[in-house]
Amino acid sequence: MPENITDTKTDTPVASTALLDVLGDECSRAILAAAGRESMTAKELTNSCDVSPATVYRRINTLLDHGLLEESIEFGANSGRQKVYKTTFSHVDIDLSDDGFEVASHDQNGSSYHLMRLLSEMPFEHVRTDATNRELTVQIGLTDEMFEQFVEIWGQNCQ
Repeated sequence: MPENITDTKTDTPVASTALLDVLGDECSRAILAAAGRESMTAKELTNSCDVSPATVYRRINTLLDHGLLEESIEFGANSGRQKVYKTTFSHVDIDLSDDGFEVASHDQNGSSYHLMRLLSEMPFEHVRTDATNRELTVQIGLTDEMFEQFVEIWGQNCQ
């Protein structure tokens, strides 16, 4: 579901023009693309974007402030803990209105994103579609353990 992008420091919506300026920066786009594929450290982003570490850190801070990037701590076997960065959206819609530009992100942490990823990985045995009613009926083969977990979680919603 689309949502307005919020400044993480002030918890206020980011002005569309400021967001377009951030997205217009080539280094910012390279960081977002790299961190959209997998969580990466600042050093990995520096190598991926082929710019100076200082530039990457400035862009990371700007992207964090605009809610386009998230920071977390990852624990590696040999490296201890390290900060990693991940893009927070799968795509951005830019609409032109009478009042100017409106920008909304589609959060990759949203339920529809996860549902589509889950469905793309499921071993469907039978699929039936009804375009008129926008229905999709699927049959999935589950192990006994998976079936029990499914019934435990979703059983009350099943017919």
